[in-house]
Amino acid sequence: MDHPFIRNKSIIIYSITWLVICALFAFALFYFYDFEAKTAALDSLVFNGIFFGLGLAYWFNVRYNSFEKSQLLNLVVSHLAALVLSVSLAIFLSKSILTSILADEEYINFLNESIPWRAALGLMYYSIIILVYYLILYYDDLNQKTNERSQLETMLKSSELEMLKSQINPHFIFNSLNSIASLTIISPEKAREMVIKLSEFLRYSLEKDNDQMNTMEDELNNIILYLDIEKVRFGDRLSVKTDISKESLHLKLPNLILQPLFENAIKHGIYESLEKVTVSLKTWQDQNILRVEISNQFDPQATGKKGKGIGLKNVGERLRLIYGVPQLVFTEKTDNLFTVRLDIPQIETDL
Repeated sequence: MDHPFIRNKSIIIYSITWLVICALFAFALFYFYDFEAKTAALDSLVFNGIFFGLGLAYWFNVRYNSFEKSQLLNLVVSHLAALVLSVSLAIFLSKSILTSILADEEYINFLNESIPWRAALGLMYYSIIILVYYLILYYDDLNQKTNERSQLETMLKSSELEMLKSQINPHFIFNSLNSIASLTIISPEKAREMVIKLSEFLRYSLEKDNDQMNTMEDELNNIILYLDIEKVRFGDRLSVKTDISKESLHLKLPNLILQPLFENAIKHGIYESLEKVTVSLKTWQDQNILRVEISNQFDPQATGKKGKGIGLKNVGERLRLIYGVPQLVFTEKTDNLFTVRLDIPQIETDL
């Protein structure tokens, strides 16, 4: 890890802090000890200037003797040794320099008498600087762990989303292949048409596989391909009605999010009824929300077709993971109409 003051260009703040300390130190010598301004300034600059340099060097003692790497006893001994050596060095150097510059006998006597409180001041300097360094280490470590946790959560979130998406295609493909197998016997032409539609749908899905988000217009194209496949299978029994507002076409939503809802509508509508069933799609923009509503007729007297519950649960879980909102799927059931509505926030997402 680089020196924190140099790495973040905080050397400017560090230098300004020491200039303030020098000014206060010189003022104290001038005001309380009646030294000339020049003498007070030289004393302050030399003494505090040495600690300015030592303060930068203290970082290496902290860097290589952190709490995580050193035992407590070794840590205490290391800091005590660094404290004694650095304060002794500072006093020796400052005394030598100041004695040679300021050869006044009265000042030299003061210099000798001031060694105890200069040592105490050095102890305070050391303690404050070391504390600041440990706070910087703690802050950097906290930031690093936060970033790592965020990256891990993003990876887990992405993996879970991919798992949820991967559940859709096999489920639909298996149903389509079963239908094609049946149609090859009773209607080979329809089977051929369905194979072509299925290949177009899969090609489209693969092209969009790396994109988590889709425009409503692209998703609508995807749904049209899907419904074309289902119309080959069910013929006139399946009717589709759309009410798409122009402003909603450019809005974003997770790709393949509508397919399981239409699959669910067909399963609980056409499978359970011998009558013609209409599946309706309506989209509109409500401030910063894309609202998508899918409705299908169903026979309330029919025995429900059992499944694994991938559809609505899958959609709700994907939306929760992407947007961080627990409830974005809403359902309503009347006598013979089932409606599901998605509220898709138009915000930037991490995925």
